[in-house]
Amino acid sequence: MKNKQRDMMNLLNRMYEDEPYFSPVDYFNQSINELKKYNIAKILADQAKFTCQYVLNFILSTPLLWMNKSVKDWVIIMSALNPRPKQFKIDIDDAGYIDIHFMCKYMRVNAIELFLQQEKFSNEDKEKLLLYSNKVAVDLFMDELDIEFLDGEIFVHRDQIEIARLNLISSGIINQLKYTQDELREYIQKELKAFSILEES
Repeated sequence: MKNKQRDMMNLLNRMYEDEPYFSPVDYFNQSINELKKYNIAKILADQAKFTCQYVLNFILSTPLLWMNKSVKDWVIIMSALNPRPKQFKIDIDDAGYIDIHFMCKYMRVNAIELFLQQEKFSNEDKEKLLLYSNKVAVDLFMDELDIEFLDGEIFVHRDQIEIARLNLISSGIINQLKYTQDELREYIQKELKAFSILEES
């Protein structure tokens, strides 16, 4: 088991060091058969040390690793990334919240709400998640360029993401992320206020 973990870490480190600035799909898919040997939760947990944009590029280029994941699988991924980074280290390039970032921005499901619903996650991690989400709320929405890149050549095709999104929503466990940017901030502020009341009581 230790050898397998070491091999995975060596592979991920090598891919990070050699990443080109073009054609992420072609680059990452050169290693897809090796990557399929490992658990996606462990992969993302190990990649939390890399930049947020790099790990997003990785996820958007390797749909075979997550296309058929259930809500339960995504909760396992969330668990693997806990405990979350300390607040003073949080910035937009922090990959410690890559699961939330990807699910909200690209899959358009309310990963924040799903995280908060998990009794096994600590209140500290939940509060840190809300603080992070509030700080990067504008970056949890796709712009025209993000959508344009979901063409099946640069990154996974948007139709594949839509299939995965509908599969998650059909479970009835996770909701769509229907908020505008302002509405998302209002939702986050409401949840943060609830945590503040909880701490005072």
